[in-house]
Amino acid sequence: MVTHLKLIYSLKRLYWLITGPALIIFACLFMVDHWVGQPQKPGGPLLPGIWHGILFTGAAATAIAGPLMMRITFAHTVRQNACVQIKPFLAFQRRLIVLSGITPYLALIGAWGKLSQFHAGGIILMALYGAYYYFPSEKRISHDIKLFRVALHD
Repeated sequence: MVTHLKLIYSLKRLYWLITGPALIIFACLFMVDHWVGQPQKPGGPLLPGIWHGILFTGAAATAIAGPLMMRITFAHTVRQNACVQIKPFLAFQRRLIVLSGITPYLALIGAWGKLSQFHAGGIILMALYGAYYYFPSEKRISHDIKLFRVALHD
């Protein structure tokens, strides 16, 4: 039998395995840029203009559009089931975390690379949204369990 706490713990573990490295890299870049005392921000390479739009669109797809589409597809798939098994629900939640976990890495490119302020700011905002909204909190997972009528037993 799977409990709420075991389910949430496994999802949180996956979440931190995916987003943790991005946070550590971002913190290291922040320290280098602000505490080393260099008079000019080193920054990354100058990316061609086409990449600004590609990264921005990728961030929108991984933080907003992709997870929304996955949620709609899952809801459509299980709409007539009286009870949803734990394995498909867990796989669905894991896919949401993995997909939204891509966005912080795009934000690293946006923050480090020499993107326009509009594109870099948008990518960072989308990464913050994805990291916040898809964090597997007990409240959100419990709501999804009730919403999708998940049976917490195999």
